[in-house]
Amino acid sequence: MKLKISMLARRLGQAVLALGLALVAPVPARADEHWIKLPTVPYTLNNKQDAMAFADALTGWYGNGTGRLYRTDDGGEAWTAVWTKQGTYVRALEFADGQTGFLGNIGPGYFPGVNDRQPLYVSHDGGVHWTAVQPVAGRQIVGVCAIDVLKANGKVLAVRAGGRVGGPAGMLESFDEGRSFRARDMSAVTGMILDIHFVDADTGFIAGASAAEEAKAHARILKTTDGGKSWRAVFDSDRAGDNNWKLAFPSARIGYATIISYRAPAGEARGYVVKTEDGGEHWRRLTVTHDADWIPYGVAFLDEERGWVGGSTGGYATSDGGKSWTPQDMGLSINKIRFVPRADGGVTAFAIGKDIYKLELPGNGR
Repeated sequence: MKLKISMLARRLGQAVLALGLALVAPVPARADEHWIKLPTVPYTLNNKQDAMAFADALTGWYGNGTGRLYRTDDGGEAWTAVWTKQGTYVRALEFADGQTGFLGNIGPGYFPGVNDRQPLYVSHDGGVHWTAVQPVAGRQIVGVCAIDVLKANGKVLAVRAGGRVGGPAGMLESFDEGRSFRARDMSAVTGMILDIHFVDADTGFIAGASAAEEAKAHARILKTTDGGKSWRAVFDSDRAGDNNWKLAFPSARIGYATIISYRAPAGEARGYVVKTEDGGEHWRRLTVTHDADWIPYGVAFLDEERGWVGGSTGGYATSDGGKSWTPQDMGLSINKIRFVPRADGGVTAFAIGKDIYKLELPGNGR
């Protein structure tokens, strides 16, 4: 979800834009900033939990592969289970406001024990009850890994949900505030859909791969400039066994993406970050670490220079646009990072992976 706000506020990153709130300018990193682990139900199904969303500084939700959804009303200090469905794998989560939310299920055939064939759900009561979305046109997609809600002037312009890892690639689209969806087969342009990000009504990006088979796929980034009617590849990685996991656009010009590289040569990490400085037309590689066990997952930037990336063995931060990176004690396998504005003018960052962490960032001049 994004909102057309001042250029200053837009610099607060992809997840902040998703909240549709105006913010103050960010400030440089301070020595006393540190991530704090929040109390949550232990998660042991696999290496990470994937989905988290916030409506405001106090109200948020997270879900995971057990089919459970949790809600907080105090900024993450306590969480309450509000919904569960056996056989569902909560892979993606977005809320348009405190009541209306969209939940993506990865679908059968990828993880064991997942038998729910409904890829997308909608809630109108803050996540307590969910209704399966049935497309009014097109064949239902198999699963969802990403949801993008585009807002302007307080109104939802479009809701897009796409998937999935391992294919097949499909997308659900709504242009009536999520009341109805149409389904699209996207296999002609990508083998998977792993993330979706629109910077405005016309320009958007898909994180994907050249093939559905993970061993054969090259990481691929797709771009549209006509509101999603057509898509073209603007980045393909140079080796098989790659995919583009997550996207972050702190501005329309500057963007970052995580590339998982399962077949990285010895002495390299199992992934890296790529950066664009011309609105996604060209991308260049940034080395985060040489840790051979590190796999990158979530990425988010507070502004064009300052951001974080999560990974299997830990996270990293940069304050110079990715020229240099420093290790962060922000938990393992962080898959999603959200920036949430506070009433005091500061920002709280939330990160979900094996556990959930938060980082309190001060406002300008504080």
